[in-house]
This record gives sequence, structure tokens and C-alpha cells, in this order.
Amino acid sequence: MKSLRSLKSLLIAAVAACGFVLTGAMPASALPPDGTQVTCGTAGQGLGLYYNSNNAGSKRCIFGDVHNYDANPTNCSSQGCARYAFELDGRNGQGTYLKNNAASAYNYSAYVVRIYYNSGWGGTWDSFPAYGYQGSAKWYGNLNGTYNNNASQRMLYET
Repeated sequence: MKSLRSLKSLLIAAVAACGFVLTGAMPASALPPDGTQVTCGTAGQGLGLYYNSNNAGSKRCIFGDVHNYDANPTNCSSQGCARYAFELDGRNGQGTYLKNNAASAYNYSAYVVRIYYNSGWGGTWDSFPAYGYQGSAKWYGNLNGTYNNNASQRMLYET
């Protein structure tokens, strides 16, 4: 009887794991904290912001909600929080602070992400669909309402 219960528990766990694989959704415990800088170009990661139009120049990818690009909550000390900046990658815009300097974006995440004109998710916003796809067409591009006036981002956890 005890081994039957163990087998049943194992079977339930296997079915749950298959459901996870089929849906592609990540459990909340596997998601990085809001504001985490992540690797651009990796499926399932965050929003990539680019210094130049057409996804050119230096970039910075961030997962989740960011209340203000001038304060990275994952990089704080007693002197305050560091500001988000474009990567030091040798491309145009490297090291420039992210706030009010992004011209284009690409969404590498499984969720819709909005970029806002104001800190605290206010004002005009640009929206980017999950994995950069709008229907069957790949979609990324230049910021419109927040072009070089980007202050925060919000990840909408509905797909």
C-alpha cells in the first residue's frame, strides 16, 4: 500500500511536470526578481532596450517591473541604488544611463511589457508583445510615445 502511494505521488509529479513543459509558463519561484539585469537574446528573459533606433547600439535587458530607471533595486548600498545604464559593449551609447535614452526595444520575455514615459508607470506608454511576436509576425522596433523619454517599465504577467 505504501509503495502504491509513492507511485501515485510520482505519477502526479510527472504529469504536473509535463503540463509545465507543454504550457511553457515558468513557476513564480523560477522568475528572477523585478529589476534584474538579464542576458539579451535569451528566450524567456526580459525586455531589451537599445540606445539607437532599429535595435542598434548598446543595449540593456531587464526582467520584470522597474519603478524608475534611475534606481536599480537589485544593486543598492548604504549610498543608494545604482542607475541602470547601457552595457559597456563597445557600441554607440555604451555606459549612458538608460533613463530617457532608449530609442528602440525588443521583448525576449513570455509576457507583454510596457515602457512608460514617467517613473512609477505613468503617462504615455509603448507596449511590446511576448517573445517579440504580434500574431505570426516578428515585431520589435522603435519607441514611439516614449522615444528618448523612457522612465519605467511594467511586465504584464498575462500572456
